[in-house]
Amino acid sequence: MISTVVQILERLSMNTTVVSVTKPTIWDYPQPFLWSVICCEEHQDKLGHVNNVEYLHWLQEAGWQHIHHLGYNWDDHQNDGAAMALVNTNVHYLLAAYAGDQLTVGTWITATDRIRIRRAFQIIRHSDQKTLLRAQLDYACISLETGKARRKPDRLAKAHLRAVKEAGFLSSVDQYS
Repeated sequence: MISTVVQILERLSMNTTVVSVTKPTIWDYPQPFLWSVICCEEHQDKLGHVNNVEYLHWLQEAGWQHIHHLGYNWDDHQNDGAAMALVNTNVHYLLAAYAGDQLTVGTWITATDRIRIRRAFQIIRHSDQKTLLRAQLDYACISLETGKARRKPDRLAKAHLRAVKEAGFLSSVDQYS
């Protein structure tokens, strides 16, 4: 990309020098909500690396922390009689983590409608800035009383919409593909 810019500038006969290059972000999307974890020995499996189930726990916790950050906590869920239930999980395990690794989970709400949300996740290891995992999880709003699908309460819907806007996914409102 930089060489292309330099070539274009040379073609335009401009005396311009590229002084510095900004390192591209390590996150797949802008404005992630971030939650960190340190891998412990008890997270490891018989293969000597972090067990895949641990990653799922961390995705869940990052999602809960994110919705709390958006101003909607468990008491709100109970008062409104609704919660978001996981309905689809798509996880790509790319690299292993080990005891002592410090990881950051980034999450975004990338799509929303009256009943559903889609979350993207990315886990990065601090020591080498490598992405260990990418995931996409779909949730549906359910009644806490019946367990059946229902429309999201207004405050929850507004929190989801705010997250979609903050992450730059406004075109994903009411769109699932």
